[in-house]
Amino acid sequence: MTKTKFTFRNYLKALKDAWIVLVIFFVLGAGAGAFVAFKKPVMYVSTSKIAVYNSAVDNGAVTSPYTQIAEYLASKKLLSEVDDAIGIEEIPDYTVEELPRGIFTISVTAKDADTAKKFAGLIVNDSMRILAGVLGNTEDYRITTLEEASEGAPTVTNKTRILYLAIASLGALIIAAIGVFVKFDYSSEK
Repeated sequence: MTKTKFTFRNYLKALKDAWIVLVIFFVLGAGAGAFVAFKKPVMYVSTSKIAVYNSAVDNGAVTSPYTQIAEYLASKKLLSEVDDAIGIEEIPDYTVEELPRGIFTISVTAKDADTAKKFAGLIVNDSMRILAGVLGNTEDYRITTLEEASEGAPTVTNKTRILYLAIASLGALIIAAIGVFVKFDYSSEK
């Protein structure tokens, strides 16, 4: 039995001969992608933005004097302590990230859009009380709301689901094509 030459054209013929394997892997990848895409729950994200300034501590140093404030604002315990209307267990997940020097973005992720927006607004409204609870004297601090809480945006949309499906399908197809290449590599004449 003669071996085929190791050429790209012959590899394409090997792919054509193994079309059923490629189709099976593509369908399995599509199934896995669909499972992941439709199993993922839809959550909603609302963001707001504040600026914190204190002339007594802002000395123009390279590092931000406000870094610890992100940790204070991100504490669910501190938020529930300064706002008696909410319990710590009902606070959804949220993050506080400092952008350039004293600008903070608050991102709240919740199961519904209204809750995400409500808590993004609550954190902004309670930010001065959180700082006062931790730092004590906050006379020199100024907090400015740069962006009110946005409407809750879904984390998973039909577009992202289709993207998951496409990536999983193409990934499985590429794995099958690599498998065909390995088999072709071992059986061809170099």
